[in-house]
Amino acid sequence: MNQIKTISKNDLNNFINKLIQDKNYEVVGVKSKDKRYVFDQLENASELRLDHDVTIIPPKKYFLPQYETLMKYDLEKQFEVKPNMEIKPRIIIGIHPYDVIALEQMDKVYLDSQTDDFYKKRREVTIIIASDIQNVSECSFAASMNTNTTDKGFDLLLTNIETKYAITIGSEKGKRLLEKYAKTEDAKEVDIKKIDEVRKKTLRKYKKKVILPKEEWSSVLVANYDSGIWEERSDRCIECSSCTMVCPTCYCYDVKDEVSLNLKTGNRIRTWDGCLLKDFTKVGSGEVFREEIKDRYRHRFFRKGNYLHERYGFVACVGCGRCSIACLPDIADPSDVINSLSHHKKSDDTSKFFIKQETKIAETNIIHMPRKATIKRIEKLTDAEKLFEIELDDKKPLGGKPGQFVEVSIFGVGEAPFGLASPPSDSPSFEIAVRKVGNVTSKLHKMSVGDKIGIRGPFGNGFDVKAMEGKNLMLTAGGIGMYPMRSLINYVLDKKNRKKFKQIIILYGAKRPKEILFTNEIEEWKKCDDTVCKLTVDRCEQGECWQGDIGLITTLFPKIRVDKLDSKNTIAVVVGPPVMYKFVIKSLQTMGIPDENIFVSLERRMKCGVGKCGHCQINGVYVCKEGPVFNYKEIKNLPEAFE
Repeated sequence: MNQIKTISKNDLNNFINKLIQDKNYEVVGVKSKDKRYVFDQLENASELRLDHDVTIIPPKKYFLPQYETLMKYDLEKQFEVKPNMEIKPRIIIGIHPYDVIALEQMDKVYLDSQTDDFYKKRREVTIIIASDIQNVSECSFAASMNTNTTDKGFDLLLTNIETKYAITIGSEKGKRLLEKYAKTEDAKEVDIKKIDEVRKKTLRKYKKKVILPKEEWSSVLVANYDSGIWEERSDRCIECSSCTMVCPTCYCYDVKDEVSLNLKTGNRIRTWDGCLLKDFTKVGSGEVFREEIKDRYRHRFFRKGNYLHERYGFVACVGCGRCSIACLPDIADPSDVINSLSHHKKSDDTSKFFIKQETKIAETNIIHMPRKATIKRIEKLTDAEKLFEIELDDKKPLGGKPGQFVEVSIFGVGEAPFGLASPPSDSPSFEIAVRKVGNVTSKLHKMSVGDKIGIRGPFGNGFDVKAMEGKNLMLTAGGIGMYPMRSLINYVLDKKNRKKFKQIIILYGAKRPKEILFTNEIEEWKKCDDTVCKLTVDRCEQGECWQGDIGLITTLFPKIRVDKLDSKNTIAVVVGPPVMYKFVIKSLQTMGIPDENIFVSLERRMKCGVGKCGHCQINGVYVCKEGPVFNYKEIKNLPEAFE
């Protein structure tokens, strides 16, 4: 049981003023602002309001700021960058229990195997003085979520027991703070009873409640994925994403580069982002993977009630009611949505939108901090595509395997993911192929041999080449899907590996003959033992030289000697544009290849690479962590995978 002290209200003010006067800390607390409340820096204890109902913005802003400089760089030097870890110790006073619980949820995400060093540092140097709720927001349903009280997650907890405050000590850090700055007494039995009485009295102030226990949110959401409620309510959504900005359990973010006006220095910054915004899932080539508002609206509720529940075991809603207050069309309140669905069917399979698997994290640097690398060779592939050989300056091998990706940094421009185009090796060099379609890719195309860039990764799950041994391989690539496929092809056709695999069939399609990549290598692949290589283009303009097939890539499948193919003993790999998957997979199934033998590599907006920023998420799966390579059988029922 926590140790409990009491302090008079006058001595509490003295305690807080002493904390403010100690310049070792920045002291923030709840202050009134017009008719609302905010967390802000305290100049005097008299400014502190512990009778607040709810603050406009949750205290997550002190751990994941709305605008944060992750690193600073010097553009006059080729690669001069330093992480910005200057974080001042802080004391936050007045955090309600639901916000304490929300921070504990954030800890599970940001302090996992790929720790966010910036978040961790802030957690370590922050002292939380929480306060029990005195007044309840009319939009809050925290009591229904069992987040209206807590006995952990704070250093000290204040409870107003009429003439004085009870102080529950939650940590050694909190105890030392009291011993140094406060005049307290041991709580008596009557004081402890009053704490319970105050909490029961506050409980009666809640007007809103959720009918369905939070443990059942997941089952009712999954069963009603296609409910009309999502379209009906989202029709009124103005797509402002205010609901996610004020939410204490929404933590998605974006990372951008900002350059100074003199163009000599710059910062890589992190800002809050929201899944209700249309561009949230937009990739460099322009595709938006959750384009309709009803899909984005539904995603927000599924993330809270199903996706994170399956991944971490908690419902990512604490019932604070901020989203309801912020939403002008009044459609954001989770209690309204869940109550509307509560009488509908439920599902026993709450994990159908999630893939449970362990992802080995190879990245051990400070999160978002790239390694210095040099462009060693540039080869023009087509008018729009180039191959880059990159060497890490620390001369350590990149590691990784076919199908994984790296994040390439160009300071002053930004960062973008690229699949590995070369097979694994012990060399510090590796290759990526780049089509010029966005800012980072355009800048890369202008760079020269010897220029410096940044590299993070490799990230994600690649192809399980060990599981492919002893099998026939059917490798199907469309367009720039040949980039990662080349890594796999060159691995399996390597002389030291070739005997590990049976027949290898390579099918490759492009829009035009001039867009066929790696033509010289393809001729060498055709010469390999027991290897078939067939090419097709969508169309061939008059005057273009082309001796291969013309038609979509699926036209190649009938030309394969199916009678010779042991389909049950064949592994199929598909990499290409989103529109290609449905038709290619249908062709593979027609050939008798089981779904568990089909592997796909999916493209999404893989921004952070470590499953935190949320941009690459398809249903409950992070493409950057669980993918980009997936077993088709495991992912085929995810509604967002092949839309």
